[in-house]
Amino acid sequence: MIQLLSSCSSPALGATLSAFKKILGLIQIIVPILLIVGLSIHIIQLVHNPDDQKRKKKAITSLIAAVLVFFIPMFIDAIMGLVGDNFSVSSCWNSINNPGTTTSYVDPYNRGKKSSLVGDQSDYEKGKPKPAASSSSGQSTWDGQYVEGTAQQIGDVVWDSTNLNRISNLTSTQLIGILNAHGGKARNFIPYAQALITAEQKHSVNVFFLIGVEALESGWVTSKISRNCNNLGGVRETKAHPSNGCGSNSGGGFAYFNSVPEFIDYHGSLLHTKYLTPGGPYYEGTTPSAVVKHYCPGCSNWPGEVTSIANSLFKHVPQVIK
Repeated sequence: MIQLLSSCSSPALGATLSAFKKILGLIQIIVPILLIVGLSIHIIQLVHNPDDQKRKKKAITSLIAAVLVFFIPMFIDAIMGLVGDNFSVSSCWNSINNPGTTTSYVDPYNRGKKSSLVGDQSDYEKGKPKPAASSSSGQSTWDGQYVEGTAQQIGDVVWDSTNLNRISNLTSTQLIGILNAHGGKARNFIPYAQALITAEQKHSVNVFFLIGVEALESGWVTSKISRNCNNLGGVRETKAHPSNGCGSNSGGGFAYFNSVPEFIDYHGSLLHTKYLTPGGPYYEGTTPSAVVKHYCPGCSNWPGEVTSIANSLFKHVPQVIK
């Protein structure tokens, strides 16, 4: 069965195709210039010796090669566009930005404001803010108003924004069903469903909240550091997790994780130990607005955006457990 994807099916695939696309962009610029220079030399020599047939063939070959090299990337883009999003490679290719740009995500409502996870000197990856989109695209729809919610439960499945320690009781199969039903970029989390459920059960952090935070901070696993460094939350480099070329912003280097599941486990532990456990260094309560006080100081819209993502996922629970 062909799985419909709106973007890269894995960070590794996205990183590989992004690098290949950038290389094609460079080839598209540099090689034709070199060939045109060679063509110019051939033409100058032909002016002095018009009967040099060998030189004429080289001039024609250089011209044809320059044209072909220039149009090859356009041809590949056209093919991928015709194939559409029915295949993961073409879907990923079509979602990658043009060479020379990067995909990144930051709190779309605190424009230009740096946020920080004080406890671990971590913060969001700096990037261009993105507007909220409809849930069909995998983004949340938040109207800018946030009121602390109440517990929601359907069957055994729970999302309680007043107690983030309360686990959802989802299985990984059910979570995959919810992500599929949500559609769009939410499907980027499907390969990590088991890791998310394991982290929820191990660290007592509700999976709807965990996905909400990681989706917001990584742009649903499309940001540069999430694709290249398996870092879904702008976590700072440490001795255990050095940068390995993951880049940095004004606050320092971003950490590299060997895999997304490794990051998810680390993130769940971080939230549980330091933010959601009484006596923890940054414990203020068990709601998103309590967590944000130290997790992202000054990011007043963060609780609403994270909760909106969680709500948009929870609404698909009836389709999965009926």
